[in-house]
Amino acid sequence: MKFYFGTFLLLLSISAADAQTATGGALSECANGGCNLGEYCVDVDDTGEYGCSKCNGNRDWWPCNFETTCFCHALDAPRIPPAPRSGIHNNIVQPTSEEGKQLFTYAGLCDAISNYNQYHDEKFAQMGTVSQVRQELAAFLSHASVETDGFSVTREEHHCVNPITGLDGNVYCMPCKQQFYSKETKTCTQSYFVDDNQSYNQYCDLSRQNNQGCSCTVAGVKMTDVPLQDNSRAPAIGYVRADDMYFRRGSFDTSFNYGYMGAGIAIKGDAQYFCEQPDLLATNPQYAWQSGIYKWMEYMPYEFGSTAHKQALKGNFGGTINVLNGPLECPSSMNISEKHVQMVRDRVREICRAGSALGVMLELNQCENSYDRDCPKCDGLEDIYYSCQQDGSCPECNGWEENLLSLAPTVTPAIVKSPTFEDWGKYWNNPNPGTRNGATSSYPSSFWYSIVSVVVLIIHI
Repeated sequence: MKFYFGTFLLLLSISAADAQTATGGALSECANGGCNLGEYCVDVDDTGEYGCSKCNGNRDWWPCNFETTCFCHALDAPRIPPAPRSGIHNNIVQPTSEEGKQLFTYAGLCDAISNYNQYHDEKFAQMGTVSQVRQELAAFLSHASVETDGFSVTREEHHCVNPITGLDGNVYCMPCKQQFYSKETKTCTQSYFVDDNQSYNQYCDLSRQNNQGCSCTVAGVKMTDVPLQDNSRAPAIGYVRADDMYFRRGSFDTSFNYGYMGAGIAIKGDAQYFCEQPDLLATNPQYAWQSGIYKWMEYMPYEFGSTAHKQALKGNFGGTINVLNGPLECPSSMNISEKHVQMVRDRVREICRAGSALGVMLELNQCENSYDRDCPKCDGLEDIYYSCQQDGSCPECNGWEENLLSLAPTVTPAIVKSPTFEDWGKYWNNPNPGTRNGATSSYPSSFWYSIVSVVVLIIHI
């Protein structure tokens, strides 16, 4: 008990500014009753763990002054905590396109996580320690960023050039063969349909039909007339209804007729849901995020007995790459795919960015064997990590280790003002001696004995 009291004296000596720096937290508007009229201070979740209702007066110390614990909420509004000011949507999810900004929203991510976890025993970003949760988010978002070109591409670009919304409310896409598509100008130099008999039949696996995949045929889909709102406009030629196409959409690579059926089962419990309207993954924020969460949590290639989710919990970033992309990227080779060589380099850069933003470190390779079913590695990542820092192509990696946070205090920050009797009880009952959050103290034991001795002396006096 005296040991905890000594720790408490140390915590009380920390200034508010120092506590904010030490925990990586940003100050919440809840402090000092700072919520707007009609808003009340509530916990970031609905468990009431931190007791943020006590902040509706003039309390300005923990938990009221940390955005990771409390936020201002209007009772008639959806309960969605704001995006942390230093974290996901400030430093990781930064779309440059308007459609990306509309699709990859913070609220959509919250809805996707909540909905997926409600119906699955294995939880996304809610398992393990605070460090493991942050590691999983960092790994997931780094992959999603690469797959969506920095959260700016909502539909696979050369399969949906210059999309048009018709008078009927449907979106129509102009498909383009890759050799005729310019990524720089986002234009197609030759129509996919060279004549009226040509059809679009991409991403249709005929061996995966009925209960294994959405229905599609070898005949494919013919181009169609787009009902335009302005009859004076030239007719749109070479277009196909977006909901008839199973190209890549969402935060991860959801594609092919079987991929959309799997997403429908995992997200809606309805195998046909995205078969009939696959473009929802490009227009609905929750579905865009959740389709990626589904693949992250459930995709398990036959050569591995693991998922990207399980590898992230091990802190094994290389394992997530190997599970998701296998020999295309582990190791990457110009002889296999020039595209994937660049994508691996991008993944290394993005894990540095996401890890820095969330204050965590993941091992590029936690394990030694590329073919370990439970903990695979991805050959070549370390070489990329060091070489890209030398050639300047991944400046995000240079200061990664400098941005590591004291993880537990980010959720349960240090108290910086005199506590109430209610707060005292939490310290006396702390099963982990050392600090408020159970972290191991770096101070020598002689220091603690000195503090305790002073306290005991004062009590006796």
